[in-house]
Amino acid sequence: MDIVAVVTLLGIVQGFFIGTLLVLSKGPNQRANRFLGALFVCYSLSIMHFFLDRSGLYPQVPHLMRLGLPVLFLFGPLFYFYVKVLTDRTVRLRPYDILHGLPFLFLVLLMVPFYLSTREEKIAQIERMKDFAVEPAFLLVATIQVIHLFVYLIVVRGILRQYNIKIRNTKSSLDRINLRWLLICTTLYFVVFGFIQLLTTLQAFGIHTVELYHTSIPLIVTAIIYGLGYMGLRQPEIFSPAEEMAAGKKYEKSPLTPASAREYTTRLQSYMTTDRPFLDSELTLPGLADRLGIPAYQLSQIINESLGVSFFDFINGHRVEEAKRLLQDPSKSAFTILAVAEEAGFNSKSAFNATFKRYAGQTPSEFRQSLKKTGVSSTVA
Repeated sequence: MDIVAVVTLLGIVQGFFIGTLLVLSKGPNQRANRFLGALFVCYSLSIMHFFLDRSGLYPQVPHLMRLGLPVLFLFGPLFYFYVKVLTDRTVRLRPYDILHGLPFLFLVLLMVPFYLSTREEKIAQIERMKDFAVEPAFLLVATIQVIHLFVYLIVVRGILRQYNIKIRNTKSSLDRINLRWLLICTTLYFVVFGFIQLLTTLQAFGIHTVELYHTSIPLIVTAIIYGLGYMGLRQPEIFSPAEEMAAGKKYEKSPLTPASAREYTTRLQSYMTTDRPFLDSELTLPGLADRLGIPAYQLSQIINESLGVSFFDFINGHRVEEAKRLLQDPSKSAFTILAVAEEAGFNSKSAFNATFKRYAGQTPSEFRQSLKKTGVSSTVA
């Protein structure tokens, strides 16, 4: 058994283990994790062929041949529903959602005669297996599967873009709920399955890629199992029920009158100046609305429409101004950049640096150095 077979076996075991763990897990992401868990089981099934082939075990278990081929039609739907449920806890499956599984079921039905063939017939297929990539039927199915997955990836990227807008209207800190890793996953999917399609197409045109195909694909999928598994297991809850409601409320039928909007805006700006709620690093839109005695969706409407910014930008704009004040205060000259960040309401130095530069055009350290040069602030330790 070569090293690729060993690594692939580890990936299969890990995929089944993480999949089972996610499906059985309890907690706020339970519904989303079930889809992710099922996806990991599909990953394991999809690379079982490569392990059995490279380890020479296929003749002992010929009935497992091509068992994982149809599950590639589940990659897109399961990833789609994971992202959809993760970013919107109000999503409920409807009867017609079963249509997402039709390509998988159709391929299973097409392959029933093969699955029911005799042991001897399957062993004969195994002997010719190294050339399976040149079969027109395989090329057609593989191409359809890649296109099918790409359609879902495009939809998922749209969901993630909407999610980004949503969280910026309800959260003031994004470090712990940033789903950039899922955007990276979609990009990797495009690259990986585009690569798979390239190898398959080259083989069909007589360019020998079978060995590269059988070596690279199981290793890539194994890497996906470990990487996506780590991120999926550590993903915290994104929205509380109150935040979900505030994020989903529409403004078209809002009872907010222009007079009320002006009153609420004045109350908000006064409260920000006197009570400085932005110093709370975990401040959310519903939390601020409770303090002000304003419905959360109306506060969101005021910030978005009257002030023309997202909740995230509104709160972090005040935090940056507070940070500037601290950096210019001679009595705070001994403060480190991290200490300034925490005093101003940021929960991490990286978020502080990125946000400060976005608003001020320079990093906090550069801002502090410029103050030293102009003599505005005292010498910094």
